[in-house]
Amino acid sequence: MSSHSPSVEGFKPPEDWRHRGVRRLRTAGGPHAPERVRAWLQANTDWLPDALESDLLLLTSELVNNCVLHGEAGADDVIEIELEATPTSLRAHVTDPGAGFEPTGRQREMDEPGGWGLVLVERMAANWGVERAGRTRVWFELAAA
Repeated sequence: MSSHSPSVEGFKPPEDWRHRGVRRLRTAGGPHAPERVRAWLQANTDWLPDALESDLLLLTSELVNNCVLHGEAGADDVIEIELEATPTSLRAHVTDPGAGFEPTGRQREMDEPGGWGLVLVERMAANWGVERAGRTRVWFELAAA
């Protein structure tokens, strides 16, 4: 599954990202999970070019919202976010305790609200996928150059 992502010039992970490689957040599910994840992303990705940071915030927020709505990640469940910067992309993983799903495309009428999260991921990410191993992990990559 892949789509076109516009090139973003000026992508260069800070030195501490290149040496540590991955940033992780474990947070409780529930209705406030998306806002907690957005705050964490904003605090940890201010070095990204604006377009890449905006895309990361949007797509990650959509996936966390899916964790809560479809994966039924409540306040007692853990949602994990993992970011990895490479020389050419930024890869994000969003993991929840849900049983998983088959990506089938939008299932609602065009004028109905909601249901756009995976459509956005498919259209905006350079690559993306779903993994299931006891928990569900949706990952995507945003091209950096």
